[in-house]
This record gives sequence, C-alpha cells and structure tokens, in this order.
Amino acid sequence: EMRMMMTRLAHASARVSASTLRICARPLSTAVTSGTTGVFPLAPSPLQEFSVVYTDRALNHMSEPFKKVMLDMGNMFKDVYNAEHCVLIPGSGTYGMEAVARQWATNEKVMVIRNGYFSFRWTDIFEWCNIPKEHIVVQAQSLPSTNGVPHHVQYQPCPIDELEEMIAKEKPAVLFAPHVETSTGIILPDNYIQRASAAVHKVGGMMVLDCIASGTVWVDMESLGIDALITAPQKGWTGPACAGVVLLSKRGGEHTRNTKSTSLCCNLGKWLEVMDSYEAGGFSYHTTMPTDALVVARDAMELTRDFGYEKASKHAWALGGAARELMAAKGLISVAAPGFESPGVVVVHHDDGAVAGKFVAAGTQIAAGVPFKLGEHPDTKTFRIGLFGLDKLRDPEQTVANLKKAMDIAVPDEPLAASA
Repeated sequence: EMRMMMTRLAHASARVSASTLRICARPLSTAVTSGTTGVFPLAPSPLQEFSVVYTDRALNHMSEPFKKVMLDMGNMFKDVYNAEHCVLIPGSGTYGMEAVARQWATNEKVMVIRNGYFSFRWTDIFEWCNIPKEHIVVQAQSLPSTNGVPHHVQYQPCPIDELEEMIAKEKPAVLFAPHVETSTGIILPDNYIQRASAAVHKVGGMMVLDCIASGTVWVDMESLGIDALITAPQKGWTGPACAGVVLLSKRGGEHTRNTKSTSLCCNLGKWLEVMDSYEAGGFSYHTTMPTDALVVARDAMELTRDFGYEKASKHAWALGGAARELMAAKGLISVAAPGFESPGVVVVHHDDGAVAGKFVAAGTQIAAGVPFKLGEHPDTKTFRIGLFGLDKLRDPEQTVANLKKAMDIAVPDEPLAASA
C-alpha cells in the first residue's frame, strides 16, 4: 500500500504543468540579492531559508541585506529630521503615536493641541487605552465666515501666547501637537513649534510632534526642540504603509530608556533596543517585521534623497500654493486660516456631500471630509486634497494641471449657493 501511494503521488506531481510552476515562482517581494538554492531562484535572502520566521520568498530580518535596509532608513531619517535615534515600529503612523503615548504619558498629566480629527486621535488613544491620569485639550479657534455662509468658517491654532500661559500653569509632562492636521489642513509654523517646545521644556515636560501628514515640509528636531517626532513611509516618503517611525532627540532617547511602556507590540523602548542591535552590526527580534515592504520604503527614500531634500520642500510649497490658488479661483474657502495653510493637505468647504463621487467619475480619488472635533457647525461639509509623493513633486505645474482637469468636471466654476 505504501508503494502504491508513493506511485500515485509521483504521478500527481508529474501532472503539474510547467506554466503552473512558473506562476508559483512569481516573486512576492522585492529581490535584494538572489538565492542560489534553486528552490526559488528569485529568493531575496542570500541564505537558504529554514528559519521559523519567513519563507524563501521573503527577506529574512537576520540577513545582511535587511541589516543594510535598517541602517539606510535610520540614517536617512536621522539626517533629514536632525534626530539622534530612529525607531521603526511595524504597523502605521498611529502605531507610533500609541507607542509614544504608552511610553511617556502613562499616569501623567498631558496636554494636546487639537487642530482637527487626527489630533483628536491622541484623545482617542488615551481614552481607549486608559493612559494618562489627566489630559488637557487646547482646541483650534474659529474665525468668522467671510462669504456669508455661517458654517464656512476658518480655523487657526490657539494663539501661542495663550498656549504658553496654559503650559506654565498646567505643567504637562508631555505636550502632543500635530505639525499638519489632516482633517483641516492646518500647519504649525516653525516659530510656533519652537515657542511651544521651549514652554514645555521650561516646566520639565517633553515635546511630541506628529509629522505623519507633513509631506516634505521637513522639521529640524534640534532647532525646534522636538523630543519625539512621528512619521510614516506612505505620504511624504512615497513608500508603502508598513510602519510607524519615531525619531528621538538625545533627551527623548534617554527618557525612553528610563520609562516603561504598557504595550508589548507598541513598545517604544523595546523597538529602540531593536534598532540599537542593528546599529551595533547585529539584529534583534521583537515581533515580525514587514521586511519586504521596508525594502520598498528604503528604495523610495533614496529616490527622495537623490531628488534633493531642499528641492522636495521647495516644490511642496510651490505645489500647495498653486493648488490653493486653484481652489480659491473656484470660490472655495480654505478651512485653514491664512498663515496656517499647509501645502500638502488642502481642505476646503463644499456643501455638496456627493462631491467625492464626482471626482471619482472624473478619474480622480480625493478624500471626503471628516469631523473636526472642534465643535464645528453641524452643516459643515468639506473635501480634502493630498499632494504627497515624489511623482507629484517632480512637476508641480503638471500636477496642478491634472488636478484642474478633475476639478473642472467635479466642481462647477460657480461656487455652490449659500443655501445649498
């Protein structure tokens, strides 16, 4: 019976066609170096894969090519943001946010600058995870409507003088702030960030800046006094969503090593130790890393580096300015007030709740509006334009021309009536 079974298996194997084998051999990851085992000719790892972590089609976290990926990414991140340490956490930007919150804010009194929904996310994280003992929210302030429509109001951050007074009075252990707020398109200018950082440092606190939606508007951590900066690969870095990135100052690194996280997966201190291992020439395992996606992210980062960091920033401001001029020409009101308009996220009032679908019909994906969590008028409706990625930055004029084609279809030249 055993001999008969083996014969049947051999016959079954023979029936597998060459075309099927070719399909199975298609790579599922970015090849960094070729394996020589013959099991999978396009294997990204240079060694035979018999670890308990990955298959032949994935890049092993212990491999020399992946060690280089970790070092390359860390060095580029530290270079552009002027950071002391780089921490990569599998997941997304929000994983980085939660990791910092769990490491630095547990049982502490903290303060959040809320300029919209995605800085409300700090409150969401705190409450879901029961992290700080107290958190104070400093909301963006609305300005009167300028076009006669009551809910077409603009928002600006809390005046810096008021924020400094609140920090001096409340003495938060951590101040959390959004560099660019994705729901409103508000950006905090460098001078605002610098003064906020100085105020919180004066009372012994730490400064955390969420730069996930900053695009290529780079932040110099040292000059602005940032202790932890959070970003991700998928917006300004033109990469795949696969990790949260936390950059730490020297002070931020020391504070991380002297505090304890309340999370296993989102453990900032542990992931800092993982990067320490790679920087020492070794490797470390905490949870399984998205190695192949990080290769793609590293390669995209190198393209941005080669394009030029300063050039990428200048093009971002030029592109954002031109896109905002296009919106204004359509009679659309920016949610972000003058002086606080981000170049990478443009959010405008528009009372047609179906406008996102009209953009789809015009062959363009935009983002519909989301609640601001700022006590806004219930009739508030917006849409959001993201201007991220190296491909848009290479030719700002062409990017705006492409956007205009869609705008001309989705949004009439005449703005909607106030009663709409």
